Amino acid sequence: IATPGDELYGQHLSKEAADAFLAPNPESVRLVREWLASEGLGDDSEVASAGDNVIVRASVGDVEKLLKTEYSPFVDQESGHVVMRTLQYSIPDILKSHIDVIQPTTFFGMKSGGLTRMDPPAHIKGGPGAGPDCSSSSPSCLSRLYNYAGAQVYSAGRIGIGGFIGQFASASDLSIFMQRQVTQNNTDQSFTCVSVNNGACPGSPAGVEANLDTQYVRAITQRIPNVFYSTGGSPPTNGSEPNNEPYLEFLNYLLALPDSDLPNTISISYGDDLTTVPTDYAIKCCDLFAKLGARGVSVLISSGDSGVGKKCPDKKFSTEFPSSCPWVTSVGGTDGTGPESAWSGSGSGFSPLFAQPAYQAETVKKWLKNDQTHQGQNPYFNASGRAYPDVAALATQFPVVVDGSESRVGGTSASAPVFAGIIQLVNSDRLSRGKKPLGFLNPWLYSSAASALTDIKNGGNSGCQNINGKGFQAVEGWDPVTGLGTPNFEKLLQVSRKT
Repeated sequence: IATPGDELYGQHLSKEAADAFLAPNPESVRLVREWLASEGLGDDSEVASAGDNVIVRASVGDVEKLLKTEYSPFVDQESGHVVMRTLQYSIPDILKSHIDVIQPTTFFGMKSGGLTRMDPPAHIKGGPGAGPDCSSSSPSCLSRLYNYAGAQVYSAGRIGIGGFIGQFASASDLSIFMQRQVTQNNTDQSFTCVSVNNGACPGSPAGVEANLDTQYVRAITQRIPNVFYSTGGSPPTNGSEPNNEPYLEFLNYLLALPDSDLPNTISISYGDDLTTVPTDYAIKCCDLFAKLGARGVSVLISSGDSGVGKKCPDKKFSTEFPSSCPWVTSVGGTDGTGPESAWSGSGSGFSPLFAQPAYQAETVKKWLKNDQTHQGQNPYFNASGRAYPDVAALATQFPVVVDGSESRVGGTSASAPVFAGIIQLVNSDRLSRGKKPLGFLNPWLYSSAASALTDIKNGGNSGCQNINGKGFQAVEGWDPVTGLGTPNFEKLLQVSRKT
């Protein structure tokens, strides 16, 4: 249903069909419910609407008894936040083949893409092959660089923005940003805040990440409804009770929505080093992303801001999650407009957990065979793993308004909402013509839409301190720094109308 040319292309599953197709064995549900009842938690549990997860409301003491473990407070050294977690737990042997993941247990949560504050550069002047003459990655510059300045006014559909770890979006800051940066009179100046897992709506203080996402998605998507999903689950300050992890809550919330309420596109600017994520948790989240794609949702996630890794103590390049999940579109970063080159922080790599999907196998094989710049790096990555990023967009010099004041930030946390906003314009065009939204993008991007992307051939990303300090290089064709390239809206639109 995601592969152009297939007779089932675009025939996304309804909520009911997706739930039925991926429903667990009734025996699994029965055994889990009986286990909970035997521990006195039967009345405190409920099966979610999709039937594939059970929600249990219990005290720390009850959970410790259930899982034969002990929870302790852990402090995030960067933020000072405290969270209750355990390092190991136990369940009856009979249940091991029936349970995918239990949370909160050993997963300590996500971090944002790691926005970097930037000083304004000298005015950027174009060289050969240059894009627009820009001094920042403003909405005006982006609209000319990515060729959507002349786009018709769209209003069909809906785009969602994931908000986590206490990052709140400010409506008043958005209004100021739009007045300063956006000149189109047809552009809406609002978003809808939806609370997920008791996330605050509205919340405070305003977060740089959340404001960046909402301000740029709003600027790009004109009159298309924007939804900010404020997802609770960031660590409490007193460590007195456990929290549900926000990704599972976020995904389960979306998948419980009726088809008419689902966004067509989702932008996410958060992630973690895969080594810090329990394998069962990563696999479960990735499965749920696949389910979203099957229901017609395009999910775009920032690829990270540490190149191939920082220290890499195990002598292997790092891997970002969930950007390395095969069922999402990973967005890397570029720099400059004269012309664009790879941004040094653009997260990239090959997953040691997820196998290389068929949609990118030939493309990556060609890079492995023909590219000579990575030969010295072969021992440090899994060439048969899922390769990322898939695409890229500007990652530097983004003006953003927070608490009424403007500053500049950068990172692939900026790239993801830019690319997602452009994809939503394409989705809105399809909806206005009576077509289905694109859904899971990657098979389309790696085939018919590849010609609608601008190939980035210069620059590279940073490497690991403990290896040789070298990352990957941007080269002709796909590469593990900028993927297939940056968007050209008008070209993507033409390909979409033929698909």
